[in-house]
Amino acid sequence: MPAAKVAVVGDRSSVGGFRPLGFAVFALASPGEARDLWPRLTSGEYGVVLVTEPVYEEIDDLVAEAADTAVPAVTVIPGAGSAGGVGEKKLARAIERALGTTVPIREEEE
Repeated sequence: MPAAKVAVVGDRSSVGGFRPLGFAVFALASPGEARDLWPRLTSGEYGVVLVTEPVYEEIDDLVAEAADTAVPAVTVIPGAGSAGGVGEKKLARAIERALGTTVPIREEEE
């Protein structure tokens, strides 16, 4: 069985370093271009798709539709210079769905 291919999608400065690792790199001029690329990414050619946070914010509805499929597994990675927070927001939404209420996240004191 051949190894699953990995695709990385985002702006050039965020994804360029993944090419030497053998990943399929899709450097986009704008995050919105990912919508046109999505059918190719979910065609079965790629087992894992890594998307930067700005791309995820543009295609979160498409990612949600693919969540019930085994392939591809989609993971959000930070983009170069992005403020981050998408992962934290996703976790907060999952906790709210599971518990039916929000849970404040307490900052640990140093």
